[in-house]
Amino acid sequence: MSSADQPTHEHQVGITNAQEKNPDRTIADLTADMNARFEAGDYAEAARIALEITARSKDELAATFQQHGVSVLHLDHEAFGIYEGQIEPSYDVLVDGRTDDVLSAAREFGAHHAQEMVLIARKLHEGETDPEQRLAVTITLNEEIGVEVAVEIADVVRDCGFKGATFAPKRNGTIVIYHTENLEMSPEAFQQHAVQLSNELKKRYKQLRYRETFHILILVRP
Repeated sequence: MSSADQPTHEHQVGITNAQEKNPDRTIADLTADMNARFEAGDYAEAARIALEITARSKDELAATFQQHGVSVLHLDHEAFGIYEGQIEPSYDVLVDGRTDDVLSAAREFGAHHAQEMVLIARKLHEGETDPEQRLAVTITLNEEIGVEVAVEIADVVRDCGFKGATFAPKRNGTIVIYHTENLEMSPEAFQQHAVQLSNELKKRYKQLRYRETFHILILVRP
């Protein structure tokens, strides 16, 4: 099936521009400063710099998707992620388009900003199954997440065995974790660790909600 014949779908995109290798010297310097602040425990200043970094490329990210014929349904630059156990600024992005077009746009933006990996996730429709489907867990804290809280949660996420997650503060404090191959967990272990994480967070967030869904996951190396 050619790209033009593919149906359109909503895709969640895990992407950042915060790289010390970024060819944009300003972003590279800001990223180095932010990482140093995180290491020093100066989370308030690290958060301010993180939002400055992602704000710089928010319009470029939207334009890149649109140039590839992909509609941007939601784009918020005030988000955080964990990649390989480290916290980083991220975008909370939901787009609608053909999968090949979404991949092309994400690959282009990621390559331009020296990102090592981009995650594309398409939720399976009701009644749809696929041999490549993977479990995803969404934990909603029903509370906004500031950077200090994000760092604390990152520690809990790592303690529960997860190397990656996305925090969306403006979506009622939503945490999304996908069962990616690099976790080196069976589906059963992933589910068990996710329930453990939910139980740990429920000690602090009494209104927490836990949901499991299936997605098609694509990890893109720009």
